[in-house]
Amino acid sequence: MFAFLTGVLVDAEPERAILEINGIGWEVAIHARTFSRLPRLGERITLHTHMQVLENEFKLYGFLTVEELKLFKLLLTVSGIGARGAANLLAHIEPADFYLAVSSQDEKTLVKLPGIGKKTAQRLLFELKDKVQELDSTGQVYAENSSMDDVIDALEALGYSRSEVFPAIRELVESGKFSERIEENVKLVLKMKNSSKLK
Repeated sequence: MFAFLTGVLVDAEPERAILEINGIGWEVAIHARTFSRLPRLGERITLHTHMQVLENEFKLYGFLTVEELKLFKLLLTVSGIGARGAANLLAHIEPADFYLAVSSQDEKTLVKLPGIGKKTAQRLLFELKDKVQELDSTGQVYAENSSMDDVIDALEALGYSRSEVFPAIRELVESGKFSERIEENVKLVLKMKNSSKLK
């Protein structure tokens, strides 16, 4: 209903901000990371919003970027994840890092987040893997590269986990060094892994 609100920041706490717009004070729920990035009181700000319709009230959730709002809405599609839980997750991880964790099936990163246990992490990975690849531009690049899974399979056969090698593969793709030859890609990833150990 409300895509965003732009107004003067008149009050802020770790879980809420109040914007004055044409003489009306709008209370918007925010998370702690948003709070830490707010401008000074009296300055204008834009918050991208999502309205939650509760039984007895309407509640607005606000985010500084469209990317966070998109991830918030995506998290709401996961069974057992409500608005408060989604906001809490966003308070502790950047969208890009979350997308990487899901794309690489990195359960360890997710269980480190407050309020995310092993079962919830597994549910997030299972329910969002395909959706993340559809929504995230980085995920689309990976999804379109048909030889990536073959490279990951080869590295897993050598004893590496998917979460260990995925960042290196991402770096190869983004730098344009990912080739059509599986063997060459495996060698490059192993070289990157070895060089990082020496630092």
